[in-house]
Amino acid sequence: MPALFWKKRRSAEIDPEEIFMDSANLPGHDRALHEGRIERPIEARVFWLWALIIFVGLLVVVSRLFQLQILDGEEFFAVSNKNISYSLFSAPPRGLIYDRNLSILASNSVSFTLLLKKTELADQEFGEALQRGADLVGRTVYEIWAASEQSQSRELRFPDDIFSPDVWPEEIVLAENIPRHILLRVATSPGDFHAMAIEESINRVYPVGSAASHIVGFTGRPTANDQAQSTFYQKASARIGKGGIELWHEEQLRGKHGKKVIEIDAEGKPQRERFLEKSSPGRSVVLNIDAELQRAVYEILARYIPALGKKAGAAIISDPRNGRILALVSFPSFDSSMLSEGKDKEAIRAILDDKRKPFFNRAISGVYPPGSTIKPVLAAAALEEQVIDPKRTIYDVGFISIPNPYDPTKFSIFRDWAALGFVDMRRALALSANVYFYTIGGGHESIKGLGIERIGKFFRAFGFGSKLGIDLRGEESGLVPGPEEKKKIRPKDPFWRIGDTYITSIGQGDMGATPLQVNFATVAIANGGTLWRPFLTKAILDEAGVVVRAVQPSIIRDRIAGEETLKVVREGMRLAVTDGSANAIGSFPLAVAGKTGTAQTVITVKNHGWFTAFVPYENPEAVITVMVEEGTGGATDAVPISKEILWAWLQVRERNSAAE
Repeated sequence: MPALFWKKRRSAEIDPEEIFMDSANLPGHDRALHEGRIERPIEARVFWLWALIIFVGLLVVVSRLFQLQILDGEEFFAVSNKNISYSLFSAPPRGLIYDRNLSILASNSVSFTLLLKKTELADQEFGEALQRGADLVGRTVYEIWAASEQSQSRELRFPDDIFSPDVWPEEIVLAENIPRHILLRVATSPGDFHAMAIEESINRVYPVGSAASHIVGFTGRPTANDQAQSTFYQKASARIGKGGIELWHEEQLRGKHGKKVIEIDAEGKPQRERFLEKSSPGRSVVLNIDAELQRAVYEILARYIPALGKKAGAAIISDPRNGRILALVSFPSFDSSMLSEGKDKEAIRAILDDKRKPFFNRAISGVYPPGSTIKPVLAAAALEEQVIDPKRTIYDVGFISIPNPYDPTKFSIFRDWAALGFVDMRRALALSANVYFYTIGGGHESIKGLGIERIGKFFRAFGFGSKLGIDLRGEESGLVPGPEEKKKIRPKDPFWRIGDTYITSIGQGDMGATPLQVNFATVAIANGGTLWRPFLTKAILDEAGVVVRAVQPSIIRDRIAGEETLKVVREGMRLAVTDGSANAIGSFPLAVAGKTGTAQTVITVKNHGWFTAFVPYENPEAVITVMVEEGTGGATDAVPISKEILWAWLQVRERNSAAE
């Protein structure tokens, strides 16, 4: 090894005597002359004395720890709570609402509500405590009253003595969504805010906004009737579904209340939670609708209807293979989030005062004369009852005339929109020939016609005149007129005449249908005779996202008409797109079959524009129905809107195919 890295190694052994010199090793040791002993054996009594002291000390420490942590733990926890924590009722997370692709349609955000508990106050204390609470949240007592349920149930907006405890509920909502600094003050200084309490609230968030409001619905405070029916709604923080799926699946979505203790820091931020009684979250709901398609349909209606100078309308897209609703839109609409929060009273009042009725779900509750959209059903009825051969032609001169029932020397005229010449069934559907359908409905010359009884039978078989059973509140039945119905609705003219049959045959007069009914009658034509029950709900999920109930398609009525019959009807509807009243949609990349309709209301004599169609023609995957309220006509208003909606559907279809 080189000398640079070499050192002399010293011995690792050290003689103990070099360090310590024990007196026992030095005979004759003299303390006065030597350094003395460095080490000395400990006497036994000293050793045991120190051992006893250490043992007693440890025993005292352990017993004190046991006293603090076990015996007095609850007491100290309670003391701790008074200083840095507070207890509150824990609102259960409301179940989520998803679209078919698990995009969120309704979710939750947590807020806190400040309450004043009347039962914890003497009557003479109430007024002062109420005013103190109002000052704390920056509101007047009158504003708090105006927002309460009590104010809604009284004719007078304000009671004579607003500070009387008799006019207030047991739990008074001082403010919702309280800011953090108020939360901190009340939580850390309970002695200064006697009888005040904090409850956790769940606010709903609706990402799709107005586009899906009529489907999803909204939540709000329970009414007195709601509170009487269930203890769940007696908490001031409780919310209940007020419409749409929120209302339909309320019991599934609401969950169960709990109670918890929350520890906060100096800034009012939650640091730790301890559940005294854990809340149970609600179950989630998955819908059949496609959020992207729903939003697109709403935006198309919102763009087109005002541009046409119209006010309202509706659109539905369904799957004819099973009855699933893919999109359902009523325009105008409203913001569900705004209603759930309930903050902007002026905006809510503006919606309530809007003459267009934004809350009204026209898709399922609006009853309108269906006009010529009923003609495919009448054609199917005439073929099934062998009233006419589909190839037989009728000459359409632009009107039909019959003797006036009041004066046989005169004639009653029932007009067509044009003189269309010779038309068979397919061409009559394509051109929407009124004269043809007057004839096969009520009869004329050599053709006997169906008559009102058989017309009513087939209209009802296709779903008109009764609720279809969609999973939403507010569905209307519509009306299939007949002699008995006329007696009820027109007591001054109760007699049924052939003219009534003619008008019913073209979907006018007292005939009333919802857009949902028109859509599902078209579904039955498109799929070969099956009337499905329309449904929005696809599945119910538990907290872990596991399906607890899958909603299966349900048939209302099957084999309504024969396949050959419906084949002729479908061919006529296809001809309407290629060479008839709906030819504006003929350029669509997929083959479309459809029927336009223009109907007048009896009272206002204003038109409603309709278009109902299915696509692709050979193997239908979607049925679309559009209605423009007080429109110009089906071909003018509804067809252009439908074309845009079909493009939106096609894009979503291609996206889903690519994802698969």
